[in-house]
Amino acid sequence: MVSGGIQAAGSLESHLFTLLAVFVIAGVVGTFTTKVVRIPYTVGLVLAGLTVSVLDLPLTTPLSNQLILLVILPTLIFQSAMNIDTEQLREDVVPILVLAVVGLVASVAIVGVAGSQLLGLSVAVALLLGAIAMPTDPVSVVALFEDLGAPERLSVLTEGESILNDGVGIVLYSVLLSVLLEARVRDVTATELITPALVVRDVGFGIVVSMVGGAFIGLVAGYVAYRLLILVDQPMTGIVFTVVLAYGVYVLAEHLDVSGVIAVLGAGLVVGTHGTRDAVSARTRLTLGTVWASAAFIANTVIFVAIGVATPLDLLERYAGEILVAVVLVFLARAVVVYPLVALLNRRFTSTIPRSYQHVMVWSGIHASVPIALVLGLPRSLPVALREELSAIVFGVAAVTLVVNGLTMGRLIERLGIVITSAAERRYELLMGRLHGVNAALAGAEELHERDDISAEIYENIDTRYTSQKRRLNRAISTLLDEHPHLREKEGLTAEAEVVRYEIVGIKAAMERGIVSTEVGNRLLEETERRLEHIDDSQYALETEDESHDET
Repeated sequence: MVSGGIQAAGSLESHLFTLLAVFVIAGVVGTFTTKVVRIPYTVGLVLAGLTVSVLDLPLTTPLSNQLILLVILPTLIFQSAMNIDTEQLREDVVPILVLAVVGLVASVAIVGVAGSQLLGLSVAVALLLGAIAMPTDPVSVVALFEDLGAPERLSVLTEGESILNDGVGIVLYSVLLSVLLEARVRDVTATELITPALVVRDVGFGIVVSMVGGAFIGLVAGYVAYRLLILVDQPMTGIVFTVVLAYGVYVLAEHLDVSGVIAVLGAGLVVGTHGTRDAVSARTRLTLGTVWASAAFIANTVIFVAIGVATPLDLLERYAGEILVAVVLVFLARAVVVYPLVALLNRRFTSTIPRSYQHVMVWSGIHASVPIALVLGLPRSLPVALREELSAIVFGVAAVTLVVNGLTMGRLIERLGIVITSAAERRYELLMGRLHGVNAALAGAEELHERDDISAEIYENIDTRYTSQKRRLNRAISTLLDEHPHLREKEGLTAEAEVVRYEIVGIKAAMERGIVSTEVGNRLLEETERRLEHIDDSQYALETEDESHDET
């Protein structure tokens, strides 16, 4: 009994040492990428992990299928969903779904057919490789786009596709893996079991059930948490609610054989909507945002260092030729799918996706955390040689896409003339961010004073100090807008669009309460929505004009 306790303590100490070592690496990398070499922080973490592996330093990270899927992924997806632009997501939901579902299935099929010829694998194994390797990685993409400050629509398109195609990829992976295992038990070739009925029943129906079921669980649970947040409106309790929500919906959805990823996405979207933000206090919103941002940062740090450390360099060397072929094949499969699908979508919808965005969407196809989780989850009943080859290829593709694509993404966006943010826009965002912070501080101080948590004297001192900061910030913003009239025009259009959206909500509420008839309400909604479309068109024209100006 004592020896068991000592072993447990030793194991805990080992994990603590590993965690401390990871944070030391993160601190060094953060300093290096900020002060010495301007590269994305996430890429620096992977390179640091690879360096640890090359130098054979005594550091082992517990990288596993469960660590990525059960610990890392829910945190990052929930935090991303809470902060994603829901209006933009709603506008681009069709292209996101088409790319995530049709695009992924098509790219897996391409890898299956071409991979069987180029890599010497059976068609079934090549298809399994495609299902593992082709899902684009939301963990990596979100982190990279945050580092680069990519345009909002481009971020939403790429993040949305990355998150949704995980659910699709996991369904394909499960079906194809079960086919391989069944073929071994029945002593037949796996290709014989891949029939049209299997494709329709297990793949097609499985994807629909997984996505719809996951979305239903996430939205319902998210709404319950939303009501609880409003009811309690206490920061620490809010943290508990959202942690239970993020991990609870993931585990529940996976237990019911639907997509946990999409369940977390739905829950995060509900909790992060403007309605929720306006319904709870500034203190609760600030605390939740800070805690989840910190959790996402820690999760990113752990996963990227772990990937670098756990990369099997001996296997990469042994299968270098196959890895090179696989990298080229993965990029070609993604390009062959993205460009034609987007071309068809652009013919169908007025809100087209620019060719420059398409280039970035292809190049942002980073295949790291989720593919690694899937390959680490391969059962030991498969032949050792097959598991080693698939692991080598997936880790190799992950290393190449993380490092090469990560290091070149910013330069590609710059070469394509995609405006990230000008110096004036960055200063405007900085000032506006500080102004929101000051406003939140004033609202929080008022809440504390009303509850008698702070004395009148302390409240007056805080109010005076922050009100003075608010005046200075407003003067600085006004001066900046005078110097850059296009920023004032953008701000005006954004504010007007937001006000019109509130007007639409008000009309719908009046219809629900019977204040106006359905006929009159629908006419008012049509008029108001036309005004909103006109504002959106003006915003798009202004952004296009800015991009054209920057290119010249």
